[in-house]
Amino acid sequence: VLRRTGWPVPSVAARPPASKKPPATAANSASASKTRSGTATAPSRKTMPSGYLFFMELGNMANLKDQLEIRLHDNNNKRPGDIRNSFQRDKGRVIHSAGFRRLQGKTQVMGVGEGDFHRTRLTHSIECAQIGGGILGVLKNRDGLLDDNLRAWLPSTDLIEAACYAHDIGHPPFGHGGEMALHSKMYNHGGFEGNAQTLRILTKLEKYSNLGHGIDPTRRLILSILKYPISYNFFNPCDYKNKPPKCFYEEDMDVYDWCVSVFDKSDIENFSNTSDGKSIHHSFDCSIMEMADDIAYGVHDLEDIVARGLASRDSVEKCLREAFASIGGSYIYRGKVFNADVICGMLYKDSFSRKTAISELVNLFITNIFLEKKEKFNSVLLDYKVVIPDDLGRLLKSFKGFAHELVIKKPNVFQLETRGKLLVSKLFDALISNPDSLIPSQSWQDLLAISGGDRYRAVSDYISGMTDRYAEKVYHRLYTPGFGSSSDEL
Repeated sequence: VLRRTGWPVPSVAARPPASKKPPATAANSASASKTRSGTATAPSRKTMPSGYLFFMELGNMANLKDQLEIRLHDNNNKRPGDIRNSFQRDKGRVIHSAGFRRLQGKTQVMGVGEGDFHRTRLTHSIECAQIGGGILGVLKNRDGLLDDNLRAWLPSTDLIEAACYAHDIGHPPFGHGGEMALHSKMYNHGGFEGNAQTLRILTKLEKYSNLGHGIDPTRRLILSILKYPISYNFFNPCDYKNKPPKCFYEEDMDVYDWCVSVFDKSDIENFSNTSDGKSIHHSFDCSIMEMADDIAYGVHDLEDIVARGLASRDSVEKCLREAFASIGGSYIYRGKVFNADVICGMLYKDSFSRKTAISELVNLFITNIFLEKKEKFNSVLLDYKVVIPDDLGRLLKSFKGFAHELVIKKPNVFQLETRGKLLVSKLFDALISNPDSLIPSQSWQDLLAISGGDRYRAVSDYISGMTDRYAEKVYHRLYTPGFGSSSDEL
């Protein structure tokens, strides 16, 4: 089209580089930046007609979208006859991963062996993916919400589902108790944090094609699970001895640098901005995943609490009243009233009414989604996020606190969390003392190679991949007399 107009077509050098690796040196980076400005080959933007600018922007957008589909390592590993797009392949790799399967044996709020009704990390992740797809459907179909440019940047359903399936893959056995235990052993060795471990599993630990390549995800999938784009070294470890900061590991800085290298310098700098020691930005896709996670976590925990009788009706009703009081007592949506009396009555009427109440709450949050522009970034993918109205945001935040208030604080539950924390802590002590002999040889050699010889990180990676039951099994083999045999599967 540009050639037909008689205007010069910008050379390849004037566009963002298509190479999958960022420049290796500062000098190369500066040179690449100068080339991307187009001063030597492209006509001045001031002298270009509007049509020319349109096609320039269209070309840049297409180029960036192509680079978002590039994989971390191998971009030619597509089997004959495979008609799936990049994000369908991402989703398939997550679903078929060992890390995803192991979520069935990892604590969400209640332990995995306590009953057959409540959520595990696996069922939570599946529900999160369904809600993420629902949010995407609202964005696509609500009139007037998106212009053509924003619509072009909407993620595919496959990408959002892949991100939701993967978002908890890094959580260790025994939930947050296990996370705190591992971090207490690792705070002087690079730290441990569940979201950081998710990034590490997807890009390095999971087995797919080559050692250390993870599932070889696309750049856009990595961005969609990168909730906290700040490295551990940003923080003072002495301030976080018992609870990890929200971050990614310094050892995975190479992945982060590659991931954000397609954005311009100002966007990269702004992306890692913080407020009160916490990151404040993530990608548009990640905001969809995080919203789906919040809704699934906040609403479905309430269903588990009521269905399993983990708290009295009076306690649940008290929490509901406090939650709705934060938004004036009630919320009216399309003629339907939501308040503590209505929701509590439905939750305790019968199992059918309870399920209806939970579904209506999920629908309330999903269908009130809208977009917010940050006015901070040049890239649409970084400058937009999904949000809900402030009052519903306060309501959802209260719901997310129900599990802690009604369940986790109880001595009979807190004792189990403490037991899990102590178990992981003592397991780490035993394994780090002699990992060459206590960890199966091939697993240890692989983990040691991926960690670059860092024994602490390798032991942390090994324990974090365990299910609750497997961690208990290894613990008892090490500490309980008479437990286990030489023929046990490890």
